[in-house]
Amino acid sequence: MTSILNSMNTRTKDNRIAIIGAGPAGIATAIQLKRYHIDPIIFEQGEIGGLLKNANLVENYPGFPAGITGTALVKLFSKQFNDSGIEYYNEKLLSVRYENETFFLTSSERIVQADILVLATGTKPKTIANLQIPDDISSRVTYEVYPLINEKNMSIAIIGGGDAAFDYALNLSKQNDVIILHRGNEARCLPLLLERSRMVERIIYRQNIEVSEISIVGHRLNLSLRSENKEITEFLGADYLVIAVGRKPNLDYLDGELRNNLESVIIKNVLYLIGDVTNDIYRQTAICVGDGVMTAMKIYRHINGK
Repeated sequence: MTSILNSMNTRTKDNRIAIIGAGPAGIATAIQLKRYHIDPIIFEQGEIGGLLKNANLVENYPGFPAGITGTALVKLFSKQFNDSGIEYYNEKLLSVRYENETFFLTSSERIVQADILVLATGTKPKTIANLQIPDDISSRVTYEVYPLINEKNMSIAIIGGGDAAFDYALNLSKQNDVIILHRGNEARCLPLLLERSRMVERIIYRQNIEVSEISIVGHRLNLSLRSENKEITEFLGADYLVIAVGRKPNLDYLDGELRNNLESVIIKNVLYLIGDVTNDIYRQTAICVGDGVMTAMKIYRHINGK
């Protein structure tokens, strides 16, 4: 820890800017700051691109008339990001606190100080409160589609009825059989996604049904299904289960005091929340990129007294 503190003390801190999250919003912020000859530091605990890698097809991002897969767009973002030479740490932050007009970012490897902090950490998945997932089957349950993208000829169940559930189904059905289990009586996804899913023979959509219990029989998951009247009507076998019942802002790494006083720090123009972490249901790549560019412009104006 002493060596970490020593390296921290020798770091120059003039308008030091830190970005947490290397999804579309964080990447766009960093690239725009570099255009102003400002060198930010960026932390990302996962892979560059964030949740964009889960997208089956991005059709509303200008420049790609036929659309582009999430993974392909991530590769383009990553290349531009890596070519920019931005200081980047692939580390999980243990805590972030704000003290004496300074942010302290602590990971297992280092402590970094910053005058300005950009939170582009996106969202984390919502869980199903009354659904227990035993430890011995946790490897077969995921909240994203990306871990299963290379699976073939599997039976995959998806819990959910929104955009994510149907987009995940379209992505996975290219090589697998997929069943969407929705406890509601009407799909809540973009009509286009519903139309496309109905045209795919390997996708089955069932409504007014919920998973009440998960166990494992042999090498497969065994899902107990309840109908609308809450009676167990059947059991369903699956190789994997994807839970897509919504997401919420990811601010777990902030210490309690900072989390409880976000607005008072934001008003100082030293803390910026951008992208999915603050945009509620408006989780779109184009919006995140716009947020990032605009935030970098605001930071530049702020540090130059404009």
